[in-house]
Amino acid sequence: MFKTREIAGWLLVLFGLYLLRMGLDFVGDRKVVEASVVVFAAMAVFRGGIQLIKVATAAHVCLTAEQRVDTNKQT
Repeated sequence: MFKTREIAGWLLVLFGLYLLRMGLDFVGDRKVVEASVVVFAAMAVFRGGIQLIKVATAAHVCLTAEQRVDTNKQT
């Protein structure tokens, strides 16, 4: 479960970087309005990907800590 969230997060980060690159291409072609829309979308997608990675990492840390506590209680 955690791996799928993390992979989805990394895919969103890569897609956000792709959108950012596309926005920079629009700026190079002097299409500023289109570039601003694409860059805004890229920032939202990128932040969503970072959030998914943070959630997956936090869940993995909590699960590992819970397993260590359970192991210590048994001994």
